[in-house]
Amino acid sequence: MTEVLTLAHHIAGRDVDASVALEQRNPHAPDDLSVQLPEGSADDVDTAVAAARAAQRTLTGGGIEARADALARIARALVIDLEPMAMLIARETGKTLRDARMETMRAARIFDFFAGEALRIVGERYESTRNGAMVEVMHVPVGTVGLITPWNFPIAIPVWKIAPALAFGNAVVWKPSEVSSATAARLMRHIAAAGLPAGSVNMVLGAGTAGTAITAHEGIEAVSFTGSEATGARVRQTVSARNGRLQLEMGGVNGLIVLADANLDIAVDCAVNGAYFAAGQRCTATSRIIVEDAVAGRFIGAVRQKLQTLRIGDPRDAATDIGPLANPRQKQRVTAQVDAVRAEGAALAIGGTLSQDDDCHVPPMLFDDLDNRSLIAREEIFGPVAGLFRVRDFEHALETLNDSRYGLSAGLCTSSLRHAETFKRGARAGMLMVNLPTAGVDYHAPFGGEGASSHGPREQGRAARAFYTSLRTTYQHPG
Repeated sequence: MTEVLTLAHHIAGRDVDASVALEQRNPHAPDDLSVQLPEGSADDVDTAVAAARAAQRTLTGGGIEARADALARIARALVIDLEPMAMLIARETGKTLRDARMETMRAARIFDFFAGEALRIVGERYESTRNGAMVEVMHVPVGTVGLITPWNFPIAIPVWKIAPALAFGNAVVWKPSEVSSATAARLMRHIAAAGLPAGSVNMVLGAGTAGTAITAHEGIEAVSFTGSEATGARVRQTVSARNGRLQLEMGGVNGLIVLADANLDIAVDCAVNGAYFAAGQRCTATSRIIVEDAVAGRFIGAVRQKLQTLRIGDPRDAATDIGPLANPRQKQRVTAQVDAVRAEGAALAIGGTLSQDDDCHVPPMLFDDLDNRSLIAREEIFGPVAGLFRVRDFEHALETLNDSRYGLSAGLCTSSLRHAETFKRGARAGMLMVNLPTAGVDYHAPFGGEGASSHGPREQGRAARAFYTSLRTTYQHPG
């Protein structure tokens, strides 16, 4: 029997019912779960912005300790709710139960981290060049921030935006993805119960309409968006036109270099994790595996052998390693991209024919002997599909890696300290991994890329302060 979850917006501290317009089903077992949600309107966003602006004054007036305590309470609530939350994520988005558990714990740790940061909003004070005067530099809240979040990390990405926004004294209007709204609604319940002023966080559900209204709203001082490059370009144009503050994360076509001197087991683990775990649905996923030709054949064989040990199936099963794509639309998109790569004449080294039914699973696929003219080198696939690029040596590998308009994450597998040091200075990406997968980042360290991948200040860690606060300089003379 199908469980039906009917969702509501959350505005000014209460649920706001609206007619159902959208549905998301369990991508592995459609008869298991039906999530039904409304399409937020511009009027809903207006109401949410008004509530946020009213709450923001109370939020900052309550002091840093009250905000820190509230964030810590949300962290504890998520730890208590770990198993139900993880199962909901698995059922709604197809993320494996193991990954969903880790993501939920990560969200709790992010709230804990920013509970501490709320108490560390330090400034500077120093003497002025004008005799007897002093200069004071403070970090003050931006005001009301609009947050637009994706489905692939349905709790971690919203939290790494919401937590710093609150820690630094901002109120929030949040539009989660329509693909992961049940997870968002469950998170919203924990936030609403934490003792923050009503309206500190407002959630408007839906697809494009609500997001467009948030980006255009004059009452929202800053917008943080994570999603596709095409949508990010529209967000940038709209927010920049009204001189709003902007932070964009738009994915990547990430490369992993494997040199002949690398530990083969480590290199294979890095490649398989980066390219295929989470069904390839990570913005830091490895889509370009750049391998020295001398070891390419052995590497492909070892990857094939590793994949045979992994279990592909029901994300609700704790033993599953790779689950389905998030929905049939995502399957159709990935299928079309795979067909385009095949049409280029690319040889498939690992993988087989994609099913044409409603099954959202895609088997891990590796195309061999590609170059940077391939679609895999130019577009983010967002599925368990990667290409192998054969290179002569390290210099050729680095040149191939950097031949991309994206620059989010890049990796190198090597035993050479010299190559590692050259890589750290020469690779054009915001996050560099040496003998580690391109996917996987810490919650207390900056996150972000270069080129078409990112725009604006970094997310996460202490770097988050740059986006969620403004600098205010005061000159004071005793008179």
